[in-house]
Amino acid sequence: MTPSGDTRPSLINCPWLEGDATDIVACSGQQARTRGELCQAITAWANTSLPAGRDVALYDSNPWRFTAALLGLWHAGHRVWLPGDNLPETVTQLRQRDLILLGELPDAPPAPLPVTNNTLASTLSPDQSAVVLFTSGSSGEPTPIFRTLGQLEAEVAAFERHWPLAEGVVVSQVSHQHTWGLTVGLLRALATSHPFGLEIVTWPETLAEWLTRVPVSALISAPPQLSRLPGSSIGMPDRGPARIFSAAAPLTDEAAAQAEAVLGSELIEIYGSSESGAIAWRRPCQDTTWQALDDVRLRCDGERTLLRSARLPEPECWHEQADHIRLISDHPVRFTLHGRADRIVKVGGKRVSLEGLAHHLEAFPGVLAARCLTIDHSGGRIGAVIAMVPDSIAHDHDTRRALISALRQHLAGAFEPVVLPRFWRFVQQLPVNAQGKLTRAMARHLFDDLDDRRQPRWLDIESPEPDQHRVTLEIPERLAALEGHFPGRPIVPGIALIHWARQQAERLFDARDQWRDMRRVRFPTPLLPGDRAVMTLTRKPDALQVTVSSHRGQHLQLRLLGVTSATDNRESS
Repeated sequence: MTPSGDTRPSLINCPWLEGDATDIVACSGQQARTRGELCQAITAWANTSLPAGRDVALYDSNPWRFTAALLGLWHAGHRVWLPGDNLPETVTQLRQRDLILLGELPDAPPAPLPVTNNTLASTLSPDQSAVVLFTSGSSGEPTPIFRTLGQLEAEVAAFERHWPLAEGVVVSQVSHQHTWGLTVGLLRALATSHPFGLEIVTWPETLAEWLTRVPVSALISAPPQLSRLPGSSIGMPDRGPARIFSAAAPLTDEAAAQAEAVLGSELIEIYGSSESGAIAWRRPCQDTTWQALDDVRLRCDGERTLLRSARLPEPECWHEQADHIRLISDHPVRFTLHGRADRIVKVGGKRVSLEGLAHHLEAFPGVLAARCLTIDHSGGRIGAVIAMVPDSIAHDHDTRRALISALRQHLAGAFEPVVLPRFWRFVQQLPVNAQGKLTRAMARHLFDDLDDRRQPRWLDIESPEPDQHRVTLEIPERLAALEGHFPGRPIVPGIALIHWARQQAERLFDARDQWRDMRRVRFPTPLLPGDRAVMTLTRKPDALQVTVSSHRGQHLQLRLLGVTSATDNRESS
């Protein structure tokens, strides 16, 4: 597709302040909000008594509240840090930066009440430092990325030149706390005076309701959301979004074809990074090569990929990009992708590409995907996370050792022994966040048992329904609870299984100290070192049902009563 004119939507000129107060600026399938309401909410934030010049951190999962706060804080001259989540570790890091916490962050003040006196400036400076986003953390710890209003506007403008929005709502399936959802899912709608969605439309059933009720000009999505679409168009309305955009992680050919077939819309896949923003695009159902956006220049210098873009802090300088590419043509710039260049590590004095290790592992029979990372705990030795077809996953000590031996032998022809993975985790699918990213923190979590010998290896989590979770676990041979239980033939003590069940129930259902009293406890079959098992947690109105089972049978049956139910039972007895 070629750009159609030099249409430049603006953030600098504050289009959210222009137009009739009754104009619809945000909506859902059942609700609409007006420009007048948005202006009142923005003005309230712009006139809060926050210390002038202080940086603030904003996390709010609600698009309306987030938008009002973000725009109001810009009008007040604040730079806004946008964390990807509000987990305790993230909050600690924000506090260490001496940021004012807002939205759904702990101890945040309540949102100010809307005000009617509109005293906002009609323009903002393109040089204003607007937001601080974070990298995904896939190659290390997340690092801050600073964006000015001018840079955000330039990215929005690039999308509008290539794909002008049709009439309708910009519906997002990804969080506005990340660069993809922020710029393309929210700011683009604001800059072009299109309504944005009042909620993140995560599930296919919700998307179907929206498509039935409102015209959708663009669906901003990512591979995890698109992969949830049904296998056919049954249940979806005839009217689909004008266009689908996917980014943040690679989209499989199967998922792309299914999305176009089910929604009846053209799908555009975007390649980019948190640091550089959008770089290139393709129509995966038609072409495997990528075409650079019209304000991006790319060249290769040996094995290095260099990029120049009007949306970077130094637009006339060449910046090194983290991916290997192979240029196909210069006008337009077309290329193919060949893996990341920044995942070279040194192990035992030897340099090795973590990407290269992963690619070799993916050639092994039964392997669907692989990810390698260094484990600081072990002096930089490598851990491998491998997604496999269910029939290929080992379920006990002996078959696991045999599988690891076969994988090491498979790698031995291309890599020296010292750089081969030392730690192995086998899953049915790689864990990813809402943007489809497997972050280093998520991958590293699979190895937490190395630091805490009281824990099993927590692997896959499936949630077939809101009140049920199935957690796959594996028993390490060095588990602390095995010591003395029993010498010569160790088994997992029943009390450890009960403790893990409570621990996971509290985490997954976000319910502290809710289940205390045990009923109907049975341990039919011992759980052994190296066993792989599934813990099923089912929440009932008055109790939690727990089972742990493996290929050898059931290891735990348990019913935990809630605090209220346990009290009632004691009183009635």
